[in-house]
Amino acid sequence: MSDNQEPRPEDVLPTDAQWERLTVVPAKREAYEKDLYFRESWADLAEHFGDRLVPLLGSIAVMNVKPDAVVGRRMKPILEFVTRHGFQPIGCAPFQLTRHSMREVWRYDWHVYPVDRLAFSTLWYTEVDILLFVLQDLRPQGTLPASVRLARLKGSSVPEKRTAGDMRTLLRPPNRFLNFTHVQDEPADIVRELGILLDRPERQALLHDLERSLGVDRTTDVLAAIDRIETRYPAHDLDFEASLQRLEKVSAVSAGDAAKLRGLRAEGRRTGWDALCAMIDRRAPGVDRWDFIAVVSTVLWYERPDPVDLLPAVDPTRWTRAG
Repeated sequence: MSDNQEPRPEDVLPTDAQWERLTVVPAKREAYEKDLYFRESWADLAEHFGDRLVPLLGSIAVMNVKPDAVVGRRMKPILEFVTRHGFQPIGCAPFQLTRHSMREVWRYDWHVYPVDRLAFSTLWYTEVDILLFVLQDLRPQGTLPASVRLARLKGSSVPEKRTAGDMRTLLRPPNRFLNFTHVQDEPADIVRELGILLDRPERQALLHDLERSLGVDRTTDVLAAIDRIETRYPAHDLDFEASLQRLEKVSAVSAGDAAKLRGLRAEGRRTGWDALCAMIDRRAPGVDRWDFIAVVSTVLWYERPDPVDLLPAVDPTRWTRAG
């Protein structure tokens, strides 16, 4: 290197001790150290919070609603649930998922989806703007990170695996697709997903806001943000039968095809994206896009057979043992 050449910059990545407080999944560290979004987001977070960063990431949870929570008017019930369980809102940011960002967020999960579900997800997830919430845990449980505690309270996307007190149970999802909310599983996921969901200016703005908001109840501001989004998008019942009747009324689906769709639902059978698009003309005059989404989400294929996890699921008991 010549005397006037500056040294090549190196990424600042978590130390071994920091990684132990970010994830209990060794394969996740290996993947995330090479992940573009994690690296960018970690650099911003480290610049803002320095030595406070890792304790901060353990004390907060980041959650975003899904588009169905916006039109289904579940955002305020979600906020009420988390505050009742000891999570104080300290910030929020609006954003919209894109075809690419949704695939990056769930890069290690959506490999189980058939391409039919990917096509449907592209339509559904990009339909409206949504909100990201930052929540401070006021009732920490030992060494358990706030994100892990909230992820347990959220409940499974699979109805049979939910319990009576789960958030998703109380929100009454109409089917397995439309389940209203997403919570990052552990602190490492908070870092990566902030890098995906927010461009750097928006991410920097949120971090500046958090520096001022730690320990401050921002419920009023979050409720105002919810109101602003709900004003832009009409409410929808997300009900299969009511939606199908409205589609019939505007001649987007024939009586014969409507009968087939009712039969699929009654028998618990599923069909493909192309078949559903052939039965329902979502571009017909007068069609409400959410009527189409409510019907399709009820009878579309869920998963490929025998999927294999790309990253192991987070076991909360490993966090407890780690402490």
